[in-house]
Amino acid sequence: MRIALAFLALSLLPLMPSGLSAQVEETEDPFAALVFTPEEIMQHRRAIDLNDEQRDGITRLIQDLQGEMVGLQWRLLDETESVKEALEGPRVDLDRVMDRFTKALGTEMEIKRVHLELLMRIKNILTPSQQAELLRLRSTGETETSSKPSGTVPRC
Repeated sequence: MRIALAFLALSLLPLMPSGLSAQVEETEDPFAALVFTPEEIMQHRRAIDLNDEQRDGITRLIQDLQGEMVGLQWRLLDETESVKEALEGPRVDLDRVMDRFTKALGTEMEIKRVHLELLMRIKNILTPSQQAELLRLRSTGETETSSKPSGTVPRC
């Protein structure tokens, strides 16, 4: 049983939160093509004709998220340190480490859930035509400054 738990722990190393494993390569976000980041919307706000009500709604969502995220990030930091401490020493209590590791993974999953919820709520604020325009701009790689007429000098 202990050997099986040790094997399970080793097989889960690639799934560790970034604070626990700096060697894990970032994989492409499977949802990135389907949602829009606040930065992307701000960058293209004029091109998509973002109105004040939409801007204010997105701002409120981000402000609400920030309060929740700070608490989750502190919790993840504490839980990550707890796993690290449990791994120190010549012998490791597998049950103790796995319990702490499971808590850290749960917190990381909550952070990802909150972030995805934010992106979905933002997407729902945008009209279908705004979403289509953002997708078009994304596919062409246009930015707010690169979409201006060539005779226009950007303001500093």
